[in-house]
Amino acid sequence: MLAASFVIAVIAAGPPWRAVGSGVEHMTMVDDGIHAEFVRFDLARYRPEVVVLGANGARTAVAARTEASAAAAVNGGFFDTDWRPLGLRIAAGKTIVKLRPRVDWGVLVLRRDRAAIVHSKEFQPDPAIEAAIQVGPRLVVAGEALRLKPQSARRTAVALDRAGRFLTLVVTRDSTEAQRLAEMLARLGFDSALMLDGGPSSQLSAAVGPWELEMRGGYAVPDLLVIRRR
Repeated sequence: MLAASFVIAVIAAGPPWRAVGSGVEHMTMVDDGIHAEFVRFDLARYRPEVVVLGANGARTAVAARTEASAAAAVNGGFFDTDWRPLGLRIAAGKTIVKLRPRVDWGVLVLRRDRAAIVHSKEFQPDPAIEAAIQVGPRLVVAGEALRLKPQSARRTAVALDRAGRFLTLVVTRDSTEAQRLAEMLARLGFDSALMLDGGPSSQLSAAVGPWELEMRGGYAVPDLLVIRRR
């Protein structure tokens, strides 16, 4: 009850974001057993990129971030037993993997300095799309937590404000129920949120100036979301 009461008080006063660089903020949140790290980027200053490497080029988040001289990297979407990405991947404006039809997933769509999360069936190709990744489930839609199947694992997610100007990377330190994470994100005021791959895939590497955050996963992954300064 102490953790839950703490979060209610914090949310009433506003989440405790801390600036760690120009256009980058960090927050640690403990909510009734959920321990999560949040890193928020101003998309006017930072560009998210989908990086598809495949089985032979798989990288950890820290390796991908370091090699790209990027501010952050997290694991991407689902992949099969041959480490081939499952679902839409658009990188540098080019479709690398086609949209996976008839799945109840979402798509993170990235255009210049804006981001959006749409259901797979609502996705429309557009030359202005710089990057996209299809995965799921969606956690929050129009500020409301969705009803999700019971499932517990370490989690990676992305969350957006209503205007899509700020993209937040979310990674839990421990196994977490998807429903509880969705409800936490809705309480924190996010307008939309999408789950990336979880379990051993879940990992985050961030470094902005002297500030660093490393949350290692179980193995290298074949695609990632990398955040670079514009």
